Amino acid sequence: MIIFVMRHGEAEPYKQDDQSRHLTRFGVSQSEHAAKWMAKQLNVHSPLKQVDLALVSPYVRTIETLATVEQFMSIGKTIQTSAVTPDGNANQVQDLIDGELLQDNNIKCLLVISHMPLVSLLSDVVCHGFNARIFDTADVLMINYDFKRSSGSQLGFYQSLT
Repeated sequence: MIIFVMRHGEAEPYKQDDQSRHLTRFGVSQSEHAAKWMAKQLNVHSPLKQVDLALVSPYVRTIETLATVEQFMSIGKTIQTSAVTPDGNANQVQDLIDGELLQDNNIKCLLVISHMPLVSLLSDVVCHGFNARIFDTADVLMINYDFKRSSGSQLGFYQSLT
């Protein structure tokens, strides 16, 4: 199965309430380019050509990133969860992913849209040899994930516009 781990697009400068920061125009453009790359990868690697499940932070910028991605690819089900906020625990997110896969063995492609440092830490946990690389805004890691082993390998990495 395929997991895409994506950092949200560029957001407005930090405010008193970090959760309500919106994407900038550039952040929307970054998200569009990343979505096009993911859609192209799905055409090659996924029999259903869609994301079956998206796990998304409830922060405004991640929800806006998801809305942009949905313009370029079909997403079956979305779960907004505080587990994938910036302070989320990577091991707990992997448990969440494995739990969703255990409940629904029809999931062939999963998308996580989150924040630094969680995207980097999660990638290190689920992708053997990733080594916690820093994600710029709208970067995407594509993982071939083996649910039975709770481990995966890197299929691709999209580096966003900077």
